[in-house]
Amino acid sequence: MYKRVLYENWADWVPYLAFGVTALVFLSFVVRAFTLRRERADHMARLPLEEE
Repeated sequence: MYKRVLYENWADWVPYLAFGVTALVFLSFVVRAFTLRRERADHMARLPLEEE
């Protein structure tokens, strides 16, 4: 029974951990998008349309 109490306590933190990881990934993408140089952004915008 003692292990079950610890498991339930641990399981309460899973949604907070998942939200935190998701928020960190999203914020890292936003920061990278805002700090991207204009030339690199234009190059990446044209990638699907370029032929080799």
